[in-house]
Amino acid sequence: MRFRALFAAAALTLGANAPLQASAQISGVGQMQPGDGYRLGANDEVEVTIYGSGQQGQVVRTRIKEDGTITLPFLGPVQARDRTARELAEQITNELRSGGYFTRPSVNVDVTQYVSNVVTVFGQVGTPGIYPLDRPLTVGMVVARAGGGRSDGADYVILHRRGDPTEHQIAFADLTGDWSTATMVKPGDTLYVPVAPTVFVYGQVNAPGALTIRSGMTLRQVLARAGGPTLAGSQNNITIYRGDQKVKKAELDSPVQPNDTIYIHERFL
Repeated sequence: MRFRALFAAAALTLGANAPLQASAQISGVGQMQPGDGYRLGANDEVEVTIYGSGQQGQVVRTRIKEDGTITLPFLGPVQARDRTARELAEQITNELRSGGYFTRPSVNVDVTQYVSNVVTVFGQVGTPGIYPLDRPLTVGMVVARAGGGRSDGADYVILHRRGDPTEHQIAFADLTGDWSTATMVKPGDTLYVPVAPTVFVYGQVNAPGALTIRSGMTLRQVLARAGGPTLAGSQNNITIYRGDQKVKKAELDSPVQPNDTIYIHERFL
């Protein structure tokens, strides 16, 4: 529920426009453009510009219908689903030529809004946004496209998949694994990097206050981050307040948990 509330708020901030656009122009030899591998689907928005011999270009901006088609001058319904922008431009060019509408037509297709095959990335990343899936991508690849995790972010990403109520937590350390074992993203996935969790340290310690922690961090490591115990402090007499629990004389090698409150007692002389 926490993830879904955060996603809803982020969706309002990001809006519906993707941060990237794809373009393909077919007139003789076409040019490959960034995002050329993106496969079009229902509700994606495209802008089609048709040029004939000596004629001003006709521009049609339209969304792809649920049946996968768009409607164009001269041709009527044209199947666009599962085509790339380049492939759709080629198809329209060929149909205009074979139908006798133009001898040497030139067609440009721009993807102006990605909707069907996208993944949303938000939270503590360099560039939150909506990213088109123009090739098979792993979770690590998508996070990298979004600029990677920020210094104030957690060392893991949460994956939410459409129709799956489970929040899948994936450590950044696991994102560099072999391709065959990496988690692949799917259209509609959302990735969220939360703010790094914190613990609170006070008592006989040199640098009391809130400290960010990483997964698996131990009490010993937190104590070191807090500057160690003062001359009057004892590392053998530490209490951890964890919710309703009170862990007395906590072991230094025991893992800490987010929102722990750690108190370093005075040493007994």
